[in-house]
Amino acid sequence: FHPYTVGRLSQRIPVLRPCTPQGIMVLLERSGVKPLGQNVVIVGASNHVGRPLALEMLLAGATTTVCHRFTTNLEEHVRSADVLCVAVGKAKLIPGAWIKRGATVVDIGISRLADGRLSGDVDFETARERAGMITPVPGGVGPMTVAMLMQNVAKAAGMSGS
Repeated sequence: FHPYTVGRLSQRIPVLRPCTPQGIMVLLERSGVKPLGQNVVIVGASNHVGRPLALEMLLAGATTTVCHRFTTNLEEHVRSADVLCVAVGKAKLIPGAWIKRGATVVDIGISRLADGRLSGDVDFETARERAGMITPVPGGVGPMTVAMLMQNVAKAAGMSGS
């Protein structure tokens, strides 16, 4: 996402929001999950998802922790999350046993397994036994990203006078 747009988001005056983080925020809102006061852990610090999502969560009043490739105690952070967002692109990086019981899990990553199936960054089968809510891969965050892209295109067209 353009640095100007991210800068406006960090200053609490966004014009166009990054599509995937915005889609996640809408998904949480419409699912009745309020980040306000929650311990949100984001695994992945990319410029397109992790960092702008951290800004969105901070703006929503969440206590936000961002974990990245140099984080040495990933399991500890994941276990503490009321809301866990994972955007790394490594299949089944997060085992279900690490998920706090009742936590909301937003799996953003997508990878193809050796057998051709798609997988998220969270081990869905074991995580869904502990999570209060969990997004599927595919079919969870991806459609929300597309919806927010369409919304941004319409908004940008309106701003340009077209």
